[in-house]
Amino acid sequence: MTRVAIAIVSMETRDDVLACLDSLTAERDVEIVVLDNASTDGTADAIRERHPGVRVIEQPFRAGFGANNNTLIRATTAPYVYLLNPDTLSEEGSVRRLADVLDRHRRAAAVGPRVVFGDGRVQDTAWRFPSPVTCLRAAVTLGRGGITQSDSPKPRRVDWAMACALMVRRSALDEVGLFDEGFFMYSEETDLERRLADAGWEVRFTPAVTVVHHQGRSSAGVPERRVNEQWRARDRYWLKHHSALGRRIATTALGIQYGLLAAIGLVLLRLPTGLRPVPVAPSDPGTWWLSAQNAFVGVRGPGLEELAAEFNSRRAAAAPDASGA
Repeated sequence: MTRVAIAIVSMETRDDVLACLDSLTAERDVEIVVLDNASTDGTADAIRERHPGVRVIEQPFRAGFGANNNTLIRATTAPYVYLLNPDTLSEEGSVRRLADVLDRHRRAAAVGPRVVFGDGRVQDTAWRFPSPVTCLRAAVTLGRGGITQSDSPKPRRVDWAMACALMVRRSALDEVGLFDEGFFMYSEETDLERRLADAGWEVRFTPAVTVVHHQGRSSAGVPERRVNEQWRARDRYWLKHHSALGRRIATTALGIQYGLLAAIGLVLLRLPTGLRPVPVAPSDPGTWWLSAQNAFVGVRGPGLEELAAEFNSRRAAAAPDASGA
């Protein structure tokens, strides 16, 4: 039996996913399956041409992160499933070494590697579970107070790890269920790993394996919708795992945090670049302020789910009539 199924969802990321697959060519005892999320850039044909051994599922409509990955999980049978973003690059042997971690830790439902940006900076990818306490701590420290768990040089147990590169144990998923497809995008892995923890499973972080992640390319052009989708996902998570009072404490704390960040960001942008203690992009204060608004008054605008629905509607309208007219 194949040891690991590598599951990749791609949407308008042809060049990225081809590079991702190039970095996986030396892996052995794996099955690679790519779900093409209704791309219009020729992704599926390009994969078949360069990587004929990769199985491609061409989906004619756009769905969310959890739903797409559930499709891939159901389409494979290997005992381990490696969820991998298309905008990642893997070092040789990384898949085998992650699987070895799951072999050694029999109660580990998932393991995540060390993740770095394209310029080599380490990306935070594992954290404590969101709770009123962690959100209050984040507000007081502006997000820097003992919440990140992927800053360790040693392998460790963590609460939850991002699914941009996350290997999961199929038997654990069989026990607690797959991704909740009520999350269109964001927080779905937090919810899944919370359910795994509640069932007695654990998640591991191993910095001995490094993956390069060119984060957020597929949604980089829609920052407002991305922020709105993040907050809708957070609300769903709070409703599932915390009381109404806990949700209110958490969202208020996060609203204060993002409001302070927006104000500080505006001040820092007035300083010469060389005098800023931390880097701030011109778009950051507006993004942080939108997060603060979403925390205090709720999400008022469309998110990424509506963007997908709009695409699906256009595609359906452009399709030939079933009667042949």
